[in-house]
Amino acid sequence: MNQGIAFARTLRALEADDFRWSKLGLAGAALVIAAWAWWMFAARLPRYESTHNVRVEAGQLVAYFPSTRDIAAGQRALLHWNGTTTVTRVQSVAIDRVALALPANSARPGADSAEIETGRVSPADIAFRTLTGR
Repeated sequence: MNQGIAFARTLRALEADDFRWSKLGLAGAALVIAAWAWWMFAARLPRYESTHNVRVEAGQLVAYFPSTRDIAAGQRALLHWNGTTTVTRVQSVAIDRVALALPANSARPGADSAEIETGRVSPADIAFRTLTGR
């Protein structure tokens, strides 16, 4: 018999509430989602080609890459060895190898690995490539 009274109280409570905090929370969540979506499509992250096959050949540092399609002479390269990083430039590009300039201040000619920035992509592009396998 008291079910009608409880229902009437519930309706009165709902009519009296203006849902201010719920609306503010929803607006905040929408703002966070919009900012995240903007970042996904507008941000530009560097894409690197990297290799651990770096040798000194004929007085030059030569790095062997599976593909040199996106690498061009003059691009900046990072050489890593013994926990240090040295910046150098690409001197020439062949089908499977890249000749790098020897850094003037290097104590040891050679490197453990090399990285070359080949472009910038958006996080959405990275996600799309990961999902489609391209």
